Amino acid sequence: MAKKVLLSTLLTTIIINAFTPLGYINSIREKSGAKKLTYDATLAKAAKKHATYVYKNSEYSHYENSSSLAYFAPTPWSRIVKAGFKTKVVVENISFFNSSYKASIEQLMATVYHRLAFLYLKIDSIGYANVAKMYVYDMSNSKIARICSKHYKNAPMIIDNICPNESDIVPQRKFNIAMNSLLIGAKKIIIYPYSNQNNVPTKGVEEVPKFLYQNFGYPITATFNSYYYRKVRLISFKLFKDGKEVPTKVVSNTNDINNKIRKGTYVLVPLNYLKHNSKYSVVLKADANGKKVVKKWSFTTR
Repeated sequence: MAKKVLLSTLLTTIIINAFTPLGYINSIREKSGAKKLTYDATLAKAAKKHATYVYKNSEYSHYENSSSLAYFAPTPWSRIVKAGFKTKVVVENISFFNSSYKASIEQLMATVYHRLAFLYLKIDSIGYANVAKMYVYDMSNSKIARICSKHYKNAPMIIDNICPNESDIVPQRKFNIAMNSLLIGAKKIIIYPYSNQNNVPTKGVEEVPKFLYQNFGYPITATFNSYYYRKVRLISFKLFKDGKEVPTKVVSNTNDINNKIRKGTYVLVPLNYLKHNSKYSVVLKADANGKKVVKKWSFTTR
């Protein structure tokens, strides 16, 4: 009997220790249709610097003031560059006072803008840090960083202001190839909650900047991969419970009050909290590249 108890305890310990923020985020991305991210120590350094700054000053922002304690650099892009990453391209997520990385990630996934940052298709690297329950996640694109390291000077079509040195430019063709390499490996439509997901929360979480000025149910997001779909026109995006349509609002780049939702992404917002222990079905219809696309899936709340 003692051996069985010991074995059970050992297995439980292994399962607990197997959790990593990277593993959890990648599980979400993969099940939603995006490609996995790779951990990057340089991005983690930048995240750790900002988490320390936020903790020392109680300044809950993406920006830093040079007169404050533990100042490192003023913006997310200047921080990753100062830490040694070779591009200014960055997406940063922050949460505060969560009990664990898992709780932090789940809270961010219950928002809209921060969720879309975790599911962004044009990133492949992430670093993160936690200082006294201040969680910072910095995400970027290693392929663009490698291009910046080559110090191109002349090209017929260029993109500027994305490399650490302002005089460095990136040839448009190489930039497109780098970006498309990330899009090709992802699904045609990135969805969350993903198909057959269980234990989905019932409430959406408000964020800064505010997404809506009211309480709302757990949002459903769908992003059309621009590599496969250049032109998308939404026909309908609906949520059902027990065969009855749930009252919702659709938000996209055309009516987002903060102009943060990218073209090709649609957010289905339940106007009331979802019901616990319930199965919901989603039906998405769109005209994509001149053809009708219909996607159906379901999820179950906790």
